[in-house]
Amino acid sequence: MSQPTISLPGPLSGIRVLEFGSFVAGPWAGQLLADMGADVIKVEPPSGDPWRHASPFAPNESRVFVPLNRGVRSICLDLKQESGRAVLRRLIESADGIISNNRRDTALKLGIDYETVSRINPQLVYVDITAYGSEGPRADMPGFDLILQGYTGAVTSEGKISNGQPEVVWSSSYIDFSTGYAAANGILAGIIGRGKTGKGQLVSTSLLGNAIAMQTLRIADIEGIPAPARTWHEEVYPGLKKRGASYEEIQISYQQAVRPMIYRCYYRAYKTLDGGLTLGTLAVHARARLLDVFGLEDPRVTDPEYDDSTPEATELGLRLTRQFEEIFAGKTTDYWFKELRAHDIPCEPVRFVEEMITDEQVLANNYVIELEHHTGHKIRTSGPVLQFADGMPEARSSPALGAHTDEVLADIGYSPGEVAGLRRDGSVN
Repeated sequence: MSQPTISLPGPLSGIRVLEFGSFVAGPWAGQLLADMGADVIKVEPPSGDPWRHASPFAPNESRVFVPLNRGVRSICLDLKQESGRAVLRRLIESADGIISNNRRDTALKLGIDYETVSRINPQLVYVDITAYGSEGPRADMPGFDLILQGYTGAVTSEGKISNGQPEVVWSSSYIDFSTGYAAANGILAGIIGRGKTGKGQLVSTSLLGNAIAMQTLRIADIEGIPAPARTWHEEVYPGLKKRGASYEEIQISYQQAVRPMIYRCYYRAYKTLDGGLTLGTLAVHARARLLDVFGLEDPRVTDPEYDDSTPEATELGLRLTRQFEEIFAGKTTDYWFKELRAHDIPCEPVRFVEEMITDEQVLANNYVIELEHHTGHKIRTSGPVLQFADGMPEARSSPALGAHTDEVLADIGYSPGEVAGLRRDGSVN
């Protein structure tokens, strides 16, 4: 019989972080820290995080807000009022860290910029999330995941076209999420550093920096040995632009250079008789086993001395790609999954994300959890990405706007009478 799980507060118990976040990156960082046991206080204006109002299912509640704000506490504070700023000062004095993804002019106006808060609490670790970084000509520009996809080349790398239009990555705001991970790490590293020096510090991260980091395999450049895609960009692309080639023509040309020929066979998705299959044969031995299953030969896999840079090698690659496509299309996804897995060849069916909320493997690891929401709805959402063997904080759904205002005010020393006064003058809600 399995032993009951003991709910412990998590390794960051006793750490308080103020989150002045909106949309995705800042709130995701706050949720990650809350999952580790930190007391994350989401400081919201009277109107709330703007993300509360996108795809709403109840007043101040939305499908996109709920999964990004699990486990945090919400205080609703009007920083335009002097009494609201006095509350903020006490909050800052009580905190170990701050996460902000506000533009610099907004942060200055609200008094939540690093220079201001560090004078109040020099031990604060302050993570500043910007769109383009704190330096350079775009430093003060606003930015979102989607436009950074375009700016950093992710859209062209993906190569998707819909009705003749460039298509972006819709499956995930991956730049926002990676920036949230970076911000959470910034808080953790800053607190460790404070333990050594006794001082807090400013930590900066940005959507741009994380978008570049997420494409590091493409960014990496070896002097004197340019990647095929770089050669294309320097030698082929200018000619296409000069003759006025369409976006589609440019993409077709680019994709021939950007994706290594051997990946077009061995690391991709294939259409099957009734669906699709993802094939993950990165390892040479897995490729060799796949060739055995198919009864095909590929010297690029079996002959270490084979020169895959020749026109003949390119023709071989194109021919094998066509053969692979024909073979996979001839039988069902289930057939290929069982056949390939029987030969220890990594693959999975192409599925829909909607299937994940009932997936056995997902549920066995609490990667999707069910929570009671204050609206009365049961909420299924992604679970913590880290599991601590010594215990986890209690899983709590996202808070109502200002749900913890009285509780937080009491934590920082306000009496019930003082709280009532703040409510009367509209400083808090």
